[in-house]
Amino acid sequence: MAAALRVTRVTIDLSRNLRRQRFSAAGSPRYFSSSASTGKKELPTVRVPTSAELRLVALRYAIPMVGFGFMDNLVMITAGDAIDQTFGVAFGISTMTAAGFGQCFSDVAGNMSGGMVDAACSRLNLPNHNLTQSQMDLRVTRMCATFGACVGVVTGCLLGMSCLMFMDTDAADRAKRAKELHSVFEHVMSSGKTLFQAERASLFMLDKEKNELWSQVATGAKGIIKVKADAGIIGACVQSGELLNIADAYCDERFNQDVDKETAFHTKSVLAIPVKDEEGAIIGAIEMMNKSKDGSDVAFTTDDENLGRMMASHIKSFIQIVE
Repeated sequence: MAAALRVTRVTIDLSRNLRRQRFSAAGSPRYFSSSASTGKKELPTVRVPTSAELRLVALRYAIPMVGFGFMDNLVMITAGDAIDQTFGVAFGISTMTAAGFGQCFSDVAGNMSGGMVDAACSRLNLPNHNLTQSQMDLRVTRMCATFGACVGVVTGCLLGMSCLMFMDTDAADRAKRAKELHSVFEHVMSSGKTLFQAERASLFMLDKEKNELWSQVATGAKGIIKVKADAGIIGACVQSGELLNIADAYCDERFNQDVDKETAFHTKSVLAIPVKDEEGAIIGAIEMMNKSKDGSDVAFTTDDENLGRMMASHIKSFIQIVE
């Protein structure tokens, strides 16, 4: 009888303890133990941060990374573009190489301005999560901090890319193509001068906006020669779209003598060949001047005309390939 009473009392006590544990588990915050339930001495448990505290952790990690991402992309893009348009064009550096140099500048700028970004973030007076270091070391807290930093840096990088709206992103490519074309044209006109037995060979390109012709290449001349699109024999060639073969320039009323005066050159015979694009529109003209044979001044021949048409076709092809 006494044994039965003792068993009954033990059962009642165990039932009460289980009810207390269920109530405690349902109404109290969760705790994580930093050691397993073994025979060893357990370390103090760590309270899991609430959702509001985790949001604050993500926010405090995100805001500084917005500043770092913004400065990183802004400096990299502006520095890389400047390098591409200067050293890239001058030395043939690729756009990717210029971007790599821009990233170097960006890293240096980020290292130097890190304190400024942190100081600016501290002035925002962001709410504090008040978590202990043990709580910050929890996996869930570290995941929220990493997520916030990733969102912040992506947002900053996207904001840093806004400078692209105010930049001419094709300027460096155009400059590189222009330099490549200039090298090709120099070689073609230098060889053409020998083939035509001419004293001077020039390639003029048409600027429709300014309505003028400017010398892309002019052998024997310093600087760029600019004339009105309808001035002189070369202008007449561009306006008519026809090849012109003039034996004596000064006997032709279309000849512009001002160019000779400016360049201290005396023009005699002239061969002007229009350069057309794929659609047949005039984009420039070739001008050969002062053909000589055996030391005597002679006029350009029919063979020279055919050779000139072939050269104009090659120049059109070069432009299409490079562009």
